[in-house]
Amino acid sequence: MFIDDIEASWLESPFWRSRLVLTRDEQIEALVAKDIQWVTIDDNKGKGLPSSREPRANAAKSQNSEKRGHIAQPARAVKRRAPSHSQPYIPPPGEQRFTRLTPRERAAEVRKAKGAIKRSRTAVMNLFQDARLGNAVKSKKMATLIEQIANSVAIDPTIILNIARLKTKDEYTYLHSVAVSALMINLARKLRFPEAQIPDIGMAGLLHDVGKISIPDSILLKPGKLDEQEWTTVRLHPQKGHEILLASDGVCDMALEVCLRHHEKMDGTGYPGRLDGDDLSLITRMASICDVYDAITSQRPYNKPQSASQALKTMQSCSGHFDQLILRDFAESLGIVPIGTLVRMDRAELAVVIGESPSDYAAPIVRTFRALDSDLPIVPQDIDTGRKRSRKVISIEDPDDWDFADWSTVSADLLAEEDLT
Repeated sequence: MFIDDIEASWLESPFWRSRLVLTRDEQIEALVAKDIQWVTIDDNKGKGLPSSREPRANAAKSQNSEKRGHIAQPARAVKRRAPSHSQPYIPPPGEQRFTRLTPRERAAEVRKAKGAIKRSRTAVMNLFQDARLGNAVKSKKMATLIEQIANSVAIDPTIILNIARLKTKDEYTYLHSVAVSALMINLARKLRFPEAQIPDIGMAGLLHDVGKISIPDSILLKPGKLDEQEWTTVRLHPQKGHEILLASDGVCDMALEVCLRHHEKMDGTGYPGRLDGDDLSLITRMASICDVYDAITSQRPYNKPQSASQALKTMQSCSGHFDQLILRDFAESLGIVPIGTLVRMDRAELAVVIGESPSDYAAPIVRTFRALDSDLPIVPQDIDTGRKRSRKVISIEDPDDWDFADWSTVSADLLAEEDLT
C-alpha cells in the first residue's frame, strides 16, 4: 500500500516520511496506535486496503492521487541519493594520518606536549614583552618551537590541543597563539599543503595576535561586555600587529597576512578592511576558523568555553563568517562531529549527535531515534561512543538523503529530550 500523505506533524507520525510504502501489518497498527485520522492512499502505486481491514477504513481515506514527481519508497528506510553521499566516520587504514598509540606511548607524548606547551608559553610571553618594549620580533627564535608543535600534531593533534585548552585568563593570549599555530598546522596537512610550507603556517598562527599588546589589560581582561569605544580599540590590533611584524626582520609574508586579516569575514563585515570572500586568501580563511574555534572552546574572562562539538555547530550557524567548505575540512581534521549531525549507527539505526565523550572529544555522544529495518521510531538511547566496547558510528549522513525536509527542526526536537544516559 502506497501512502501518499499523512496528515500529521513529524512528532505525531510514526514514520519520518509522509510518503512511503506499507508492506507489513505492524506498520498499519502503528498508524492506528498514533490515532492518525487521515491518510491519502494512491492505488496506482500499490495495493489498496485489503478486505480484512475494511472495519478500520474510517481511520484512513483511500483515493487516487496525482503523481507528484516522487518515486515510491520501499518500506525500509532507504536513501533517495547514492550511498556515496555518506561520509565514513572512521577512515580506511590507508587514509588515517595519525598514529594509534598504546597507553604508554600516549603518556610519553603527553609529557612531550606539556614540555612543548610550557616552552612555547614562555617564548611567546617573551616575544610579546619585547614587542611592548618596542623591540623587533625575533621570529627565527621560534622555529624550534614550531617544529616541536608540528611534530606533536603529526602524531596526534588532540594531545597538544587538549593541553593548550587548559588556559588561565592570565595566559590565554599566549597559549591561544600556540593553539592556533597547532590548529593551522593540522588543517594545512589536511588540505595537503607542501610540508615545506608548514613552518611558515605554524609561525603565522603563533604571531597572529601580537597586536594585542596594544590593548590595555583593563579591556583585554574585562569580564563584561565591551562598550563601543573599547571595541574600537580592540579592532585596531590586527593593524598594530602588522606594523610590529613589518618592522621586524625575517617575518614571512604568510605571517604578515594572517596577522592583518584573521578577523575578516566571507561576507565582508569583518575588520580591518571589510574584505569579502573573493579577496581573502586560503591561509586567511584557515586562520579565521582556527582563531575563533580556539577562542570559543577556551575559558575567557567574558564567556564559558563551549565543547568542541558545540563550537563546530555554532560556527556552522554563523552565516557569512567562515568558508564552510574549509570549516568542514577543519572538523574532519580533528575528528569532531558537530552537535545536531545525523549519523548512522551499527545495528541499523539512525541517531543525532548530542555532545562529545568526556574521554575523547573526537568520539561523539549520540541519541538513537529510528530503526532502519522497520522504518519506525525507537525508544531513544544515549550512547557515549568513546567508552570501551561501546556501539559505533558507521557514517555521517546527509539529512536530505533521508527525506528530512526540515532537519534543523527535527534535530532540535531530538536534542530537547531529557538526558537519557
